[in-house]
Formats: sequence, structure tokens, C-alpha cells
Amino acid sequence: MCTGLRFTDDQGNLYFGRNLDVAQDYGEKVIITPRNYPLPYKFLQDTKTKKAVIGMGIVVDGYPSYFDCYNEDGLGIAGLNFPHFAQFSSGPVEGKTNLASYEIMLWVTENFSTVEEVKKALKNLNLVNEAINSSFPVAPLHWIISDQNEAIVVEDSKQYGLKVFEDKLGVLTNSPDFNWHLTNLGNYTGLNVHDASVENLNGQTVTPLGVGTGSLGLPGDSIPADRFVKAAYLNANYPVVTGEKANVAKFFNILKSIAMIKGSIENTNDQAEYTVYTGCYSAKTKTYYCNYENDFELKKYQLDEPKMTSSNLTIG
Repeated sequence: MCTGLRFTDDQGNLYFGRNLDVAQDYGEKVIITPRNYPLPYKFLQDTKTKKAVIGMGIVVDGYPSYFDCYNEDGLGIAGLNFPHFAQFSSGPVEGKTNLASYEIMLWVTENFSTVEEVKKALKNLNLVNEAINSSFPVAPLHWIISDQNEAIVVEDSKQYGLKVFEDKLGVLTNSPDFNWHLTNLGNYTGLNVHDASVENLNGQTVTPLGVGTGSLGLPGDSIPADRFVKAAYLNANYPVVTGEKANVAKFFNILKSIAMIKGSIENTNDQAEYTVYTGCYSAKTKTYYCNYENDFELKKYQLDEPKMTSSNLTIG
């Protein structure tokens, strides 16, 4: 399970990232992939990276396998769990851009600078059900992709095939599909940031108790549908703030309010699901901020010129 979030500040600067909610720590670290780093593909010709990329992930056989990543031009992508709905092609299709599903993260960040460019390329994309190696299963994911101007959700599902949705809310969680979440949001149009007023019911004065009565009914549990509603509500109503420090605080305030707390949830395998880390990328300063379930100290890593032109991965 996971929650993705993006917004822009009063100057149009992008802040984009996610919670990673899983039942284990993968040993993930912040990885910087420099320009001209060897990039193998399963079905396309191998190449070298064109743009430097930063994000959280693991390195598998020298390949930076990202959970979320962002390039030096300010385009980012995050992969979120999409179980029971994701379905990828059984093999490559002639005439298509064929990618193993795990390759879409670096394919997007290496080849494009804007969401508009990505949307055009997605029209010819075929995602193949191919794992990175025999030690890892194919992850059933969908993706949120964003630049400073817009965001989209990309899903390859049993019902719709490959489909692209405009994401004006700047939010993504997990199953069901994105269109279902938009429909479900209609159940919460009565939510309001203002407290309810005193009512007169057949001569009886009824006074609301405490503050927050306008948002009575805002979900607080951890299922994907309710995390989506809460994230969308908070993202829409959080005041615009100025400056990077305040916007990073805004980002973490929203996502920490939707975090899955260790000990509150166990999956069907009797494993505790929890928010392993929260990450946020500031496109203006090319800085990745993150903290972890067991270490709330806010850490930051920057895409600077020495790291972007290094010959090796930089692993935080």
C-alpha cells in the first residue's frame, strides 16, 4: 500500500513524493543515477542515461530500481501497489515500445522533461510482465507522473488495458482503479473546513461539540479508498505557504497524517504493514527529503553537478 502526493507552491514550484507502505524494509536508500550511466533494457536497445535522476530504491545487479524518482528537469514518477487490477502483456508486441513493467520508471525520467511529452509516448507503450531477475516477482503497480504543470496516472489493468488519467487532485493510492476513486470522492462532497452551525430541531437547540465538525466523516483508516479521500481533502484545503522549508513541512504534515502506523495493521500473511519511509522532491532546488519509520530526522540529498556527472551511482 502507498500514498502519492504532489502540489505546487505560490511560485509554481513542484513538491512531489510518496509514502511507501509495505510489510518489510527492503534496505532502500536514496540513489543518484548520473548521466551516461549504462542502462540495460529487456526489449529495447541498451543505452546510457541522458539525465541525472534521484530517488529512493534498491540496486539490483547494478540497476537502480526506484520506488520513486525525479530527473534534473523536474519530472518525477512514483510506482504504487495496484493488486488485483494490474495486468501486463505476456510478451513484446511488434511496432510498440516494449518495456518490462519495472523499466518504466527510468524510461520516463531518462527520455522526457514534461508530462506532455510522456503522454505522447505512452500512446505506443506496451508493458510486459517481465521481472528484473528470478529473485523478484513482477510488482503489480500503477504510476503517478508529474511535472510542475500537471500530473497523470498510468494504469495497465485487466478491465481497461493501458489507460492514462489526468490527476488534478495530485493524489494516488492503491486499488481499485483511479476512475473508481474519483467516483467514490463524490460521497464526500459535504465535507467542509468550517465548523457546523447551531441548529434548531423542532424547537430544540443543538450545538456542535468541539471544532472540526465540518469535516465530520473524513476517513481516518488505512484502506486505499479512505487514504485517497483524506489525502485529496487535505491537499485541496491546506493553505498555500511560501518558501521551501514551509512547503516541505506542508508535504510531510499531509502524508504523515495518512501514514500507516506499525502495529495498527496486519495483512493476510500476519505481517505488519506500515509506512517505511516518506519522501519528497523539491524540483526547484533538486533536493530529495526523506525520513523513516524508525528515524524521523529529516534527511536531504541534492542533485548537484559532481553527482550528476559522476561515473558511478551515489547511494545515500
